[in-house]
Amino acid sequence: MLDALYIAVTEILKPWPLTLMALGILGSSFFAALPGIGVLLLITIVLPFAITLDPYPAIAFLLGIGAVSNTANTFPSVLIAVPGSAGSQATIVDGFPMAQKGEAKRAFGAAFVASPLGGIFGAVVLLLSLPILKPLVLSFGSPEFLMLVIWGLSAVGVLSGTAPVKGLIAAIIGVFISTIGMDNKTGVERFSFEGEYLVDGISLILVGLGLFAVPEMIGLARRRTSIAETEGLGHGLFEGIKDVFRNKWLAIRCSVIGVWVGVLPGLGSSVADWFAYAHAVQTEKNPEKFGKGDVRGVIAPESANNAKEGGALIPTIAFGIPGSTSLALILIAFISVGITPGSAMLTDQLPYTMAMIFVLVIANIFAASLAIGAAGQFAKLSLMPFYIIVPMTLVLCVSAAFAAHFVWWDILTFLVFSVLGYLMKVLDWPRPPLLVAVVLGGQLETYLWLSNARYGWDWLTGPGVIAILILIILTLLMPFIRKRRQRKNVSTSTDGDIVLSKNDRLWDVGFILVISSILVGAAYISTDWVLRGALVIYFLAGIGVPLGVLQVFLHWRWISSSGSKTNLTGVTRGSREGVVRSLQAFAWLFALAAGVWAIGFHIAAGAFVVLFIRHYGGRWVEALVIFVLSEVFIIAVFDLLLNVFWPTPALFEIFGLGWF
Repeated sequence: MLDALYIAVTEILKPWPLTLMALGILGSSFFAALPGIGVLLLITIVLPFAITLDPYPAIAFLLGIGAVSNTANTFPSVLIAVPGSAGSQATIVDGFPMAQKGEAKRAFGAAFVASPLGGIFGAVVLLLSLPILKPLVLSFGSPEFLMLVIWGLSAVGVLSGTAPVKGLIAAIIGVFISTIGMDNKTGVERFSFEGEYLVDGISLILVGLGLFAVPEMIGLARRRTSIAETEGLGHGLFEGIKDVFRNKWLAIRCSVIGVWVGVLPGLGSSVADWFAYAHAVQTEKNPEKFGKGDVRGVIAPESANNAKEGGALIPTIAFGIPGSTSLALILIAFISVGITPGSAMLTDQLPYTMAMIFVLVIANIFAASLAIGAAGQFAKLSLMPFYIIVPMTLVLCVSAAFAAHFVWWDILTFLVFSVLGYLMKVLDWPRPPLLVAVVLGGQLETYLWLSNARYGWDWLTGPGVIAILILIILTLLMPFIRKRRQRKNVSTSTDGDIVLSKNDRLWDVGFILVISSILVGAAYISTDWVLRGALVIYFLAGIGVPLGVLQVFLHWRWISSSGSKTNLTGVTRGSREGVVRSLQAFAWLFALAAGVWAIGFHIAAGAFVVLFIRHYGGRWVEALVIFVLSEVFIIAVFDLLLNVFWPTPALFEIFGLGWF
C-alpha cells in the first residue's frame, strides 16, 4: 500500500494533473455557489473532455470537482436561504438565522472548517475500510435498506422537538408527493389527472425552492430590513472556526454519519446532511436553540456532506455502484479511461485508489481555503437592503424553477410549494421532513415492494430489521420524553422565535383538516388501482389521518388548559400591516410569474427588478445596476450554460410577433 500511495502522490503532483485539479476545484466552487445550479451541470459539461485524459489527470480533474461540491454551496444557503445544492439544504435551518443575527461570517467559518475536516475524515475512512466494508454492505438486503429509510424519515420527522407529530405528518406529506406520477411497478399513473405534466413526478428543485427560499424572502420583504438585523458583521470568522473545535465530537459523529450514508448505495446522498442535523438535535444539549441560529446546526450538516463523498466512493470503486448521481457520471469517465471498478481497485489498480484518496484530502483543503478567503466579501451581502436581495432572489428562483423541465407548469408548481412553505413557516410546521421524504419516498416504496415480493412478511423477523426497528422506536420516543421532562405548555418554532397563539392553533387545525382530507381523498381515488400501486397510499392515509387527529387533540387540550389567559393574536394574523406586507410580497412574486408567461422571461425579470427596487425606495442607479447584473447572470448561466429554451411569450403569440 505504501508503494501504491507513493506512485499516486507522485503522479497527482505532476504539473498537468495538479493544474486540472485546481481548475476543477475553482469551477466546482463557482458552480456550487450558484443557487439551484450545483456541480452536476459542470460534470456534464466537462465529461466529453475528461474521457480523453489519462487515468491520473482524469482522477485529479473529476474528483477535484466532485469532492468539494458541498463546500461553496454554503454561501447561498446561509445568505438567502436558497440551497446551493441538495447537500446544503439542512444548513439553511440555522445558517440563515445566523445571517439574520449578523453572524454570517461565523457561520461561514464553522462551515468551511467542518466541511474539509469531514471530507478528510471520509478519505481516511475510505483508506481504512476498503478490505472490510465489502462483505458488510453486501449483507444488506431490501428489508434492511427499507428500515434504514424509515429510520431516516423518523429521525428527520421529529426534528421539531416540541412538535414531533407535525414533523411526522410533514414526512407523510413528502412521501405522498413522491408518489405522484407513473408507478414503475404497475404502470399506474397516480394523481396525474390524465395530463402529461405530472406523469414524471414533481422535481425536487421545485419543492426545495418553494419550501425554503420563498418563505424567507417573503419574511424579509415583510420586515423590510436587510438579512442581517444588526448594523455590522463583526469578526465572527475565526469564532466560527473555534466553534468547530469546541464541538469536535459532534463534527466527528456527523462525519461518521456522512460516510455511512454515502456507503449505502441508493439511500440518497442528498439526505446525509439531514441525517446529521437530526442526530445533532436529538443528542446535543439545549435542542430548543436549533433552528434559531445555533452554530451546531451548521457544523453538523457541513461535517456530513463532504464526508459523504468519501463514503460514496467506496461502493463506486469497490462494486461499480455509484453512491450519487455525480459519481455515476464520474464512474462513466473512469471506465472510459481504463479504471476498472471492482477487485482490481484493491490489487493491480491500487495506485488509482490511493490517488482518489489523496485528491479528496488536497481538494478539500484547497476548496476550504478558497471559501474562507471569499467569506468576508460574501458576508457583506447580508447587509444589503431587502429591496435588492428580494427581487434578485425571486428572479433566480423563478428561472431555476422553469429550468427544471422547461415548461410553464414548473413555475405554477413552484408557486404552489411557495405558498405551502410559507404556511408551514407561520404555522410552526417543520419543513425539512417534507423535503427529505420527497427524496426518500420512492426508495421507501421500492424497498417495501421488493421486501414483500421476496420474503412475504417474514422479512419483519430478520435480526437486522429488528435491530433497526429498535433504533426507530427510540428515535420516535426521544422528543416526547424530552418534552415531558421540560413540561412546557407553549410550543416554540424551529423557524425562529415564533410562539403559537390560540388563533394560530385554530388556523393550524384547519390546515390539518385540509391535509387529512387530501389523504382520505387520495385513498379513495386509489381504490380504482391495483393493490400494489395503491398500497403505499393506504399506508400513508392510515398513519397520517390518526396523527392529524392526535395533533388536533393536542391543540384542543392546550386551548382548554390556557382558557382566557391566552392572547388571541399570533403570527398567522399578526398586525394588519404585517399581513398586508406578506400579501404584497406574494403579489410581486405572482406578478413576476405572470409576466414571464405573458411577455417573456428577460423582459419580465428586468422590469420586475427595476420596479421592485424603485417602489421600495431604491435609487435609479441601484435599479439599473442590479438590472444589468441580473440579466448578465441569467444569460450566462441559463441561456449559455444550461441552454434553456425560453418559449414564445403568450402575448407575442397572440399578436403574431414571434421573437425579435
